[in-house]
Amino acid sequence: MHYGVHKHLPTFAKADRPQVQDVGCQAWIGSGITLSPQDEGFYRPVLTIDRRQIFPAAFSVSTWLLIGAALQSIIVLFAPSRYAVLPALLFLALRIGDTTLITWGWKRNPYMDGAIMQKVSAQVPDKDGKMLEEAAGEKVAIMFLGSRSNHPLGLFAPGFKDLGKHFNKMIAELEKGAGDNGFLGASYWLRRDSAGSENVQVSYWRSVEDIHKFAHGPTHREAWKWWDRMVKDLDHIGINHEIYVADKGNWETIYVNFQPTMLGATTYLKRNGKLEGGVVPDEWLSPLVDASRGKLRTSAGRLGPKHGDGSENERYGSSPYEV
Repeated sequence: MHYGVHKHLPTFAKADRPQVQDVGCQAWIGSGITLSPQDEGFYRPVLTIDRRQIFPAAFSVSTWLLIGAALQSIIVLFAPSRYAVLPALLFLALRIGDTTLITWGWKRNPYMDGAIMQKVSAQVPDKDGKMLEEAAGEKVAIMFLGSRSNHPLGLFAPGFKDLGKHFNKMIAELEKGAGDNGFLGASYWLRRDSAGSENVQVSYWRSVEDIHKFAHGPTHREAWKWWDRMVKDLDHIGINHEIYVADKGNWETIYVNFQPTMLGATTYLKRNGKLEGGVVPDEWLSPLVDASRGKLRTSAGRLGPKHGDGSENERYGSSPYEV
């Protein structure tokens, strides 16, 4: 028995929303997804950046409002005043109508796309893609990698494009070696404050040794040398990183009604596949398992057998997640 009573979740296509079904007592969400490291798809073992975040984070809200006001003023100059306000009113009406329909349940909520509508936990398989008997049974290395633009042009500041090119090149190398280089996956955020724009990548690895091996490899060394040459001319750009190691039995995760993110968005290469046409196709597995029952239903239980058996919260009554 793995961690208590679980649901095993079926194979689903890359574009499908994962649904829960009972077919056994072992457990992964997304088990059996077949992807090659070069395929496009949500459940990749590599970083995917939503480029739609870049422009909103590039400038402050006040700057975007001024840009909108300037465009509206241009329309006023070339169109009758009674028509000039129509574009803004039309888009506002569409937004209000769309929000109303979603709020009252008359339209499908696209913001729910990809969300797993249950309580799940990420459990890291071993190097062969096999789920372990104990919760939190693998060591995980976590790296925070950040870059910041202290410049009025934000992400469009001088030098930031070149920094991005080096970053993309490193991601491409991690994609190519996914499954063998110790890189498990990453999540990415952009934010803007009064002083500038900041990017943060949180990546997960098998070990610190894997991180250092990549850091001293040719692709990262190329970026490293570029930075050493340019750092005096790019004082408006900041970079940072932090590395932590969570030994087995010293980490736990929980996600409720959430799209896969952070450790839950990593994927793992299953190495015991069968031959098909003379080759063994790559099979990538999600680490997410049902955490509504058994040992994984409590924080102590998810930390492993030394911390709890999942019964710690029984004094609070039944769980709303048990079905």
